[in-house]
Amino acid sequence: MNCTKCNTPNAEEAKFCKNCGTNIVPYQSDEKTSEQSIRALLIIIGIEYFFSAIMFLIQKFIFSSALSNGNGENIDLIYKTYGWTSDIVSLAAILYFMVTLTNNKVKTALVIFFILRVIFMIGYRAVPFFDLL
Repeated sequence: MNCTKCNTPNAEEAKFCKNCGTNIVPYQSDEKTSEQSIRALLIIIGIEYFFSAIMFLIQKFIFSSALSNGNGENIDLIYKTYGWTSDIVSLAAILYFMVTLTNNKVKTALVIFFILRVIFMIGYRAVPFFDLL
């Protein structure tokens, strides 16, 4: 690989030019980082919709049969367990992408989404509305 500044031939695995010291590692293009950012956001949205779809199926098929059998306590346990699990997985995915992505606009959006998710998690899971009444 030749140096882009002084055109000196360097080894393929070299990170700096042996003549002038210029960084010769190819810079990751903005197009590639944007593609990674979009993929990360799609993964997070996919995780959210996946958990929402599972909750929909649980409500439609399991809860209706449990209510008819008088198992209301089991439903509450399912809600609590599933709710905390989905919140923690979603927060972990957001945190992972906040750390690994380099696009600052996407990081800012993920920070806002993370904060909102924590607020909703506290509101829905730790301090339910009905417990306050």
